[in-house]
Amino acid sequence: MRSHLWEAEREIAVPYEPIQYDLYRADDRTCCFHAVRWPLNAGRGKFGEFPLVVVREHFRKLGYTVLASEPRLPRKEGFILVSYPGKRRAGDPAYRRMEAIFGARVLAELNEEADIAKRERTGNRGGGDPDLFAFRPGAPADRFFVEVKHHDQITEKQRVTFPLIEQLCPIIVARLVPTALAKRRRDGRSRAEH
Repeated sequence: MRSHLWEAEREIAVPYEPIQYDLYRADDRTCCFHAVRWPLNAGRGKFGEFPLVVVREHFRKLGYTVLASEPRLPRKEGFILVSYPGKRRAGDPAYRRMEAIFGARVLAELNEEADIAKRERTGNRGGGDPDLFAFRPGAPADRFFVEVKHHDQITEKQRVTFPLIEQLCPIIVARLVPTALAKRRRDGRSRAEH
């Protein structure tokens, strides 16, 4: 495996109603995502991970099982791939979950290369996982990682690890787009195609 700096080959727009974002942040029960809220409310998830929840639900509605890059998630909904080096070494269940899918030897080789590439490029071995992993049980060809973007961009660490990860399975960038903007993009594309 060789690492080069990654550029997304596939990006999708996932529309959302801006009012839902406000309701979600306020922990309002009328939010359409309230029943499927992010279960952790500390650290990076202290504001509820609205973008991840929206995209996770998008793929669930399409029939996928979706795991998130967070080993503390309940109900076996978290995964570790190239992040959390200490938890990987300790055999955390979130890492073993991915070993069961891709194979222990394959992940060991991936992590050896990813750790070297991360250390050389960014100075440490932490981080670098895509946000989500979507798959259909029993259909090994129908699986992919998803990097969710709302107001942020691909990080340097992701540019280093994603080319290595993509040798296992595709990575899609899912960008949250407010519904009015999504409609304008779709209408603009429709006009351009005619």
